[in-house]
Amino acid sequence: MRVQKEVIFCCLVGIVSVAGAAHAQKGFETHFPNEPDPFMGDYNGRWSAEIDVDPEVHAQVFPLGKEMYQIRIVAKLGHRAPPKALIEAKAENGKIEFDEQGHRGVIKNGTLTGGQSKGKATFEMKREVRESPTLGKKPPKGAVVLFDGDDFDAWQGTEDWVLMPGAMMVTPKGKYLESKQLFKSVDLHVEFRTPLMERSRGQARGNSGVFVQSAYEVQVLDSYGLEGYYNECGALYKLSAPRVNACAPPLQWQTYDISYTAPRHKANGELEANARITVYHNGILIQDDVELRWRTDWKEADRLKPPPTEPGRIRLQGHNNYVQFRNIWLVDRGE
Repeated sequence: MRVQKEVIFCCLVGIVSVAGAAHAQKGFETHFPNEPDPFMGDYNGRWSAEIDVDPEVHAQVFPLGKEMYQIRIVAKLGHRAPPKALIEAKAENGKIEFDEQGHRGVIKNGTLTGGQSKGKATFEMKREVRESPTLGKKPPKGAVVLFDGDDFDAWQGTEDWVLMPGAMMVTPKGKYLESKQLFKSVDLHVEFRTPLMERSRGQARGNSGVFVQSAYEVQVLDSYGLEGYYNECGALYKLSAPRVNACAPPLQWQTYDISYTAPRHKANGELEANARITVYHNGILIQDDVELRWRTDWKEADRLKPPPTEPGRIRLQGHNNYVQFRNIWLVDRGE
């Protein structure tokens, strides 16, 4: 992910008048506010000279509702390791102050200053946006463009999905959106944006998913600041946890770049090789040529169904939340 010093949360506003748009307005405005949260996001800095082991220091700050925030202090963003501290603190008078778990600090005006509670080492962290290097990536010549911001022509099941300026959004009533065309092996680019749901937790926070060949899901979820389990963002649902949690904060556009190879079968229909998949989330490798040993369904009986033999659809999941998508295209490898 490339880093931008200035914090920008690009919030789309104004739903165009299509079926279901008026219905979606109230919830959309609640979960995609025009004003960015004054504290949420990534903070990056270094300890003062007293720290010569792990001199970098980073924090992820996200809202829990009722002016409460969780502050996750780590040695390195994007590394799978226990946090140095996991703190809950309240925002009051335009700032957040804390002194817990060996760390003290004040967050105000995009800066987190503090240090050790019982030591001399100090830090200053600046809030920064880590933007995906493939954000806005253009489809190559010959690619199949499934959504360029204009219409639903390439899709079926559009009920309770709405068009917005340059994007589309599933509403809580929306079901699966499916490509009209069928595919097997593909290289797929998808951009998505999760809502801000401060009081929701776990699977109730910006839930959706991207499916290939109608069978295998890369989970979409607001998992910012979490551990990155096998049912969180970037996971191959109930099969493989992401190597690291590469989530951006909610309201920020994110990318999946997926390379999927369909299962192979012999002439007699016998399975020769399972499907395989590689996923880059915001430019970070999170699934490395993973063998899809079973389907990524919720129930075991469905997970154990045989791999698909025929081409399938690209599917975007509706899961009782507002989630936005844009710039969806693929290269059909024709396998």
